[in-house]
Amino acid sequence: MTIKNKLEANYSLIWREFLELQIQRSCDAVKLFGNANTYLVIQVIAWHNFLIVTNSFNKKDRTSLVNKWLDAEKSDNKYILTYTLISELTGLHLETVRRHVKKLETLKWVRYSKDAGVEYSASDENNKVLAEEFNPKETNLVLNFLEFIDKINEN
Repeated sequence: MTIKNKLEANYSLIWREFLELQIQRSCDAVKLFGNANTYLVIQVIAWHNFLIVTNSFNKKDRTSLVNKWLDAEKSDNKYILTYTLISELTGLHLETVRRHVKKLETLKWVRYSKDAGVEYSASDENNKVLAEEFNPKETNLVLNFLEFIDKINEN
């Protein structure tokens, strides 16, 4: 059975699990970042950082990725993340994005300059929370989702 056929044959079961994963992740993120808008903004910034970190990174395992993520020496970034791009990706008004970036800067999650744009720049403490607490929860949610889909094969 192809993945597409499995999804079509079990759509309501799979979609319910997928939505539960998304809702749980969102709830955890909102608790960590204080509100949904800040979460949306940091999600885009973290995604941008993930692309930078993995751009010239050949290893695929989580431990190596976390070590690279936590490494202070990031790869050269030729792609600048702007308020405008964050606004387009989140659907938030430009001024709302600017305020949340400023808040995240104060909380030591990011930095901003006109030349470099918005950059992920978490303090050691924040990085530890993200890498050792939040991401393992996300990883478990994804693992549970994949295991659920895998069990559908058995039935």
